[in-house]
Amino acid sequence: MRKLLKKVGVFVMGISILSLLGCSDVNEKTAKVIEEKLSKKYNESFEVQYIGERWGTKSNDTVTTYVKALDSDILFTAEMDTSENIVENYPEMLLMNKFASVFNKAIEGQGLDASSWIRIHPKQSVEITKDMTIEDYLEKSKSEYVHVEIVMKNDESITAEKLKTIVQQSYNQFIGPSISATYWLFNDDEYKKVNETLAKVVNIVPSDLESYDYDSTVFVELTENGFVESDEEINNSLGGGTN
Repeated sequence: MRKLLKKVGVFVMGISILSLLGCSDVNEKTAKVIEEKLSKKYNESFEVQYIGERWGTKSNDTVTTYVKALDSDILFTAEMDTSENIVENYPEMLLMNKFASVFNKAIEGQGLDASSWIRIHPKQSVEITKDMTIEDYLEKSKSEYVHVEIVMKNDESITAEKLKTIVQQSYNQFIGPSISATYWLFNDDEYKKVNETLAKVVNIVPSDLESYDYDSTVFVELTENGFVESDEEINNSLGGGTN
């Protein structure tokens, strides 16, 4: 099985907490507090991977950490204030992983190497819980549109039919919202560079990818009226252009 297909911004970073945090007693204490509080809340094991923005300035009384759930390898952020109150997005990242897994399964079925990053456009705000399913979320949020950024290794086997099949299979499973996908195609060396960066982030936006030397981007959208782009348009983009 291709090593990247089951990843969705939740890569195992393979770096010890001490090497990331250094020898600072404050950092180690902060990490321990966050890990213990999250473990108590979710009855799981967590490990702080690294610490981002720290408290200590007039405008900042919080510290942001990047945490990995050890059972699921989900990477997410947890922000703690000086009173040890924590705001985190573990349930949200679990849900995004469920969405991405649908695309990743379809990608794997086409024999392609890629990872998926989801953006959903809900009509209604929904409180996301750890055990929330895709179906439950779509029903409660009345989402009409799901977009996915797909970072893909370029090869000659990629066709318009394959890219459309990935979107079609995902659309069939979600049952409701329109689906669009932006495929970012990279040569082998650049693909490795991109994934080194993706291994350290919780989510991505297009601007994160534009600084890399990608071969092309391909946009594919499916609505209740069918595919918006023709095979010719998709194949033209595969040839090095963009939609």
